[in-house]
Amino acid sequence: MSHRPYETWPPLIVASEKPRWVWWRDFALTLAMWLMFAIMLGTEFELWFGRYLERLGLGHFDTNAHWTLFFERLRPYVYLIISLLAFLAAAAVATNHRRRRTLLLAPPPPLPVAQQARRAGMDEADLLVARQLANVVVHTAPDGGQRVEPRQAAL
Repeated sequence: MSHRPYETWPPLIVASEKPRWVWWRDFALTLAMWLMFAIMLGTEFELWFGRYLERLGLGHFDTNAHWTLFFERLRPYVYLIISLLAFLAAAAVATNHRRRRTLLLAPPPPLPVAQQARRAGMDEADLLVARQLANVVVHTAPDGGQRVEPRQAAL
């Protein structure tokens, strides 16, 4: 390998010189987003600082909070939140019921050695020996057969 992998990562495309229109586009988009942000905060600005700005003589601001109108407009979203919480609670109850019912069932019967050995592509004797090992490495051949080796304990 001619170069180390970290020299090429992350794969960045860097233009040596940006076109002028890209600069103007970025400037216009940034300015538009800041203006939209200022318009969105206009009501909050009036609510929190309008009283002080009126005292300074900078205009008349409506500092009334209009809480009834605010909560009336929020009502559909509150209903949506309540219905989603109800669905979540129903799903949790159903999941707990299924879990409790499943835990009461008897465990499934073990797979017979001959069938498991056939599925694994191994001999029955090798499978029985592998079942006795506590820590193993399983190698899978391209044809689907498996070979089991005991794992050496790390020192």
